[in-house]
Amino acid sequence: MKPQRLTLAVTASPAADLEPALGVFHRFIQRSLVEGRLLDVADYRHVPNGPGVMLVGQDVDYGISPHAFTVTIKRRGDDATTQFRDAVRMALGTIDAIDADGALPCRFDPTRMRVSVADRKLGTHAQIQSALLAEIAPAVETLFGPDAAVDPVAAADPRQAPQITVRAVSADGVLAKLGGSQAPMQSPWDITVRDLQRLRESGADLTLLDVREESEYATVNIGGTLIPLGQLDDRLGELDPSGHVITHCRAGFRGAQAVAKLRAAGFENAWNVNGGLMAWIDHVDPTLPRY
Repeated sequence: MKPQRLTLAVTASPAADLEPALGVFHRFIQRSLVEGRLLDVADYRHVPNGPGVMLVGQDVDYGISPHAFTVTIKRRGDDATTQFRDAVRMALGTIDAIDADGALPCRFDPTRMRVSVADRKLGTHAQIQSALLAEIAPAVETLFGPDAAVDPVAAADPRQAPQITVRAVSADGVLAKLGGSQAPMQSPWDITVRDLQRLRESGADLTLLDVREESEYATVNIGGTLIPLGQLDDRLGELDPSGHVITHCRAGFRGAQAVAKLRAAGFENAWNVNGGLMAWIDHVDPTLPRY
């Protein structure tokens, strides 16, 4: 079975406040924190029993409603087992990113999931549900263990898409089994602002390299050494190639370019702050001015 749309829903507890979800999803796009070719954030909070807030992509949609977090794989052409495994990986990786962001005052329970298929061309409701059970059950046992349960959901409405439930004892280690998150990030050497905060508080010997422009630095800074990105190639000699260097800019993209230059020049312990100064303000010091 190769469904056109497969949706994995993870239960929220308590009910999610959707106002912060808009900012969370915008940050995910800006900082490349989740998988998929992402396009925009759509607000459907005004729609009764609607999808809530959506992060819309070309081949995957993410959604947060008051009661669930959803991942919808669409137009992929893969079999249901592959789509389910991808959806689980994306869900677990994104839930980790939501928890790290900290703006949503709720948690999502990956041991309680529903899987649905919206593709009438595959057969009747009963045929699709039966095929979905047959294909998903072995993958569930492989990922979540033999104690996990997979069951059909009785349709209260004939228009409802065929669904099954997945109940597991634990989701520990599942993301690792699936190869970890495949979010692109801003560079292959990203760290979070909380990583930077812990390093600075520990007294670690590092150089924080601010690659913004002088006017930006004068507006607000967090004490880094200023070398604008356009000057970095000519000023590499000011830095220790054997040292621990962490780059940052306003939002992460110039920092990503800077760390790539450093790595190419032999700086093996160079890293980029994902989200840059704006992420620092979001998560560490909201008293600093945004610009």
